[in-house]
Amino acid sequence: MFLGVPFTEDEEKRGVVEEIAKICSFDKLKEVEVNKQGSSILGIPNESFFRKARVGDWSNHLIPAMVERMDKLIQQKLENSGLTFKFSSKTSPHNISSCD
Repeated sequence: MFLGVPFTEDEEKRGVVEEIAKICSFDKLKEVEVNKQGSSILGIPNESFFRKARVGDWSNHLIPAMVERMDKLIQQKLENSGLTFKFSSKTSPHNISSCD
């Protein structure tokens, strides 16, 4: 299903599903010219939404108060789920490392 509408058998055979996934991939979207230049309504450069995912890099973008708030929210949302979420970092004791 795509946006609540199922694909037809013919569309599936023609590879429409794979083509949509390819067009919507981060690799493809980060290469679209509008995402390389320009900015959002709030003045945030569009390229800011496409960064390389590196373990611990979030600590370069979040201040300690943000990390503390996020930690509290995560603990609240995961309460009684049996899941745990641990923070660790190269530079901070609050870096995200895993979700069990």
